[in-house]
Amino acid sequence: MMTRHSTCVALLLTSLLALPAAAQSRGAPPPEVVPLVTQDGVQLKITYFPSAERRGTAGAKQAAPVILLHDHKETRGVFSSLAQRLQATGSGEGGGPSFASVTVDLRGHGDSTRQVFPNGETITLDAAKLHREDFLAMVVMDMAAVRSFLVGKNDAGELNLNKLCLVGSGMGASVAANWALQDWSWPPLAIGKQGQDVKAVVSISPRWTFNGLSFQLPMRDRPLKENLAWMLVYGAESTKVASDVRRIEKQLERFHPEASAAAGAPGRLQAVALQSKLQGSTLLRQIGAPIEDQIVGFLSEHVGKQQLPWINRRGRLP
Repeated sequence: MMTRHSTCVALLLTSLLALPAAAQSRGAPPPEVVPLVTQDGVQLKITYFPSAERRGTAGAKQAAPVILLHDHKETRGVFSSLAQRLQATGSGEGGGPSFASVTVDLRGHGDSTRQVFPNGETITLDAAKLHREDFLAMVVMDMAAVRSFLVGKNDAGELNLNKLCLVGSGMGASVAANWALQDWSWPPLAIGKQGQDVKAVVSISPRWTFNGLSFQLPMRDRPLKENLAWMLVYGAESTKVASDVRRIEKQLERFHPEASAAAGAPGRLQAVALQSKLQGSTLLRQIGAPIEDQIVGFLSEHVGKQQLPWINRRGRLP
């Protein structure tokens, strides 16, 4: 069994030695701020960090896209450093697998606070005043807009949507898990694949329930638990968060028998318990490069290095 309160020092040191030390990528195009509009008129802002691979090449068609989702009352800026590390992994000679990342301001946060209705009426969304329906709309509406953007990048030959990874902190972890369930629930079409693109989820300080979003339904879905690689990162000195993480972990363990191996084993289920009361992006900032590099190493091992079919998606999305 995995140890709940292990600091995973060996894994952190290994990742430091194995991955590039520079956070800024070499040779990759600069990040690009992109406006998106959801089906219900929310004006989203994302930042796209392209991979270093040239569009249309075999390397680009194996670049794994990563969607990074912030916590409540935070912005996409909290993941800029991690997005740059992902970008750096595939840059330069001897680099690892390539990633193309998207950091997202979810509705009501950062630069995504404006909603325009069909009649022209405009309202301002405030993270502190969001309701249950707003958090559910993050899963249904916001993520659909981000995925549509990635479909375009996939069909342009810049990345492989079939290697999609999700990283979420707190609220973002809840959005990621519930949207992964939605992705794995889409039935296949006669003309080809439309879902089951998510291959890995990294949950940072996840809570079992958050304002109407729960891990309950994702943790009831066997294909989701069995077929994805899962990483749980949290501060073990918070009793409530540690309890929620252990609850999620227990739901996943039976489908990942390698999780019972000795500490440090590179399994598809990893729980990283750090000796801190801090959580989410604050925890990431405190630990810094070591934990970011461990996340990159996990995604590289279980998704980035995998050679998965690239599929043109035009006309195949619901």
